Amino acid sequence: MPDLSGPPATADVLDGRLLAGRYRLGPRVAAGGMAEVRRATDLTLGREVAVKVLHAHLAADAATVERFRREAIAAARLNHPSIVAIYDTCSEAGVEAIVMELVRGVDLRDFLDRHGPLEPRDAIDVAAGVAEALQVAHEGGIVHRDVKPANILLCDDRRVMVTDFGIAKAVASDDLTSNGSWVGTAKYLAPEQVRGERVDPRTDVYALGLVLYESLCGRAPFEADTEAATALARLHRDPLRPRQIRPSIPRALDDLVVHALARDPAGRPPTAAAFRTRLLELDDTALAVSTLDPTATGSVPPVVRHDDAPSFVRTERSWLVPTALILVVATALGIAGLLVGRTDAGREIIDRAREAVGAAPRAPEAEPVEVVAPVVVQVRAFDPQGTGPPGENDELAPFAIDGDPTTAWRTEGYETRDFGGLPKSGVGLSISLAEVATVQRVIVESPSSGWSAGIHVAPADTDDLTAWGDPVVVRDVVPAGRVAFELGGVDAGALLLWITDLGDGPPRVTVEVAEIAVEGPAGSVPSG
Repeated sequence: MPDLSGPPATADVLDGRLLAGRYRLGPRVAAGGMAEVRRATDLTLGREVAVKVLHAHLAADAATVERFRREAIAAARLNHPSIVAIYDTCSEAGVEAIVMELVRGVDLRDFLDRHGPLEPRDAIDVAAGVAEALQVAHEGGIVHRDVKPANILLCDDRRVMVTDFGIAKAVASDDLTSNGSWVGTAKYLAPEQVRGERVDPRTDVYALGLVLYESLCGRAPFEADTEAATALARLHRDPLRPRQIRPSIPRALDDLVVHALARDPAGRPPTAAAFRTRLLELDDTALAVSTLDPTATGSVPPVVRHDDAPSFVRTERSWLVPTALILVVATALGIAGLLVGRTDAGREIIDRAREAVGAAPRAPEAEPVEVVAPVVVQVRAFDPQGTGPPGENDELAPFAIDGDPTTAWRTEGYETRDFGGLPKSGVGLSISLAEVATVQRVIVESPSSGWSAGIHVAPADTDDLTAWGDPVVVRDVVPAGRVAFELGGVDAGALLLWITDLGDGPPRVTVEVAEIAVEGPAGSVPSG
């Protein structure tokens, strides 16, 4: 594991400075938007420490300094192996600093950026450690309010530690920020923080749910072009379930993450300790269950019902019942007409009725034409230009046609949207049909956004990219969700979804296909 106290940054005016007559500042080892952290030596006790120094332009702001000092007061009250210990504070000549325990390790943000998402068991261990530390803080009357990967340390001695109580809030105290303002990092705010409402321990549970989500999926559930849009997104929609992003995540763990991310605080685990208990209850059996097993579901917490709100049936009762009766009668008469109309005598009755009301005679029935609907028999990953180990997550390809949108096939991860600059024009999925059939459209469901792809057709599946010919249809900058590729009625025995641009994801960039379906023209009937 990397050493947080590793190589020094470039020299600056603080290198070698002596604070409070005892703390000799050394190199910078980390920096954030509010402060930087330096390795230092406590000359009085002869030990290495970490000194968090408020950025100079912020040290002139009284409110910021007060919030910074509050971190020391809040965190100094907490004594736990998973909470970074506070030793001292310094305030002199425009320098505001907190002296704390020197932790050797790496923060979770850096680890995820370097190594990608964690395995479920590792993600659970990290989240359980954070939950334990948060519970201690909550019992001390402190809500962290900025739980995020950058504030979670993975220590060389295998501890998981929580740091940076810089915006922590005593539950009973008045906030230093104005009403309705946001305090925290946009990607990890709870809905009540976005609305400027009162926070409580469940706010930290939500943020920890976001961290667990990102640790499992490799990306945060809410991301937009601006911090404001990112923060507001959680007020209007629920995120995709983790299994829609990474199908190998166990269902029980998927359910627990969704529970923690309930928009209503009453729908979340009530305490960090309760969340930790639920995490630790996910034993090895639950984590080892194959995602192909449809019965492997965890328990879902009860949904909060707003029973005091008037229901649609009650408020519209004055007209709903008679309208329903009319619809029932009309439907019954329509069915009777269809049944009668299928007999010769019935057709004569209908013709006489049409004549009596002056309607045109019934048009003669055309002979039915049978059109065979496409039947998908196989789907496989297609990567003819790959340069590494053969295949493109081949084992996940069946998830694209299993009828379950929470499972998905995905491309491998690339450093950039153009396949990391590798000599390849795309990757995709080849879909084989039971027989040559007329294809009207291909429907793709994907949680990914901003990607581009075309649909190619051929009489049969082939490994030769050139044999697929030019695409019948191309779509650029495809949005997340359900999209249709309109083919206009072409005959095909196989189709190729050929992805040419991986879209907007962060490194490692992937495109995921939760479901893909092939549709024929209206009136087509299944083959076989």
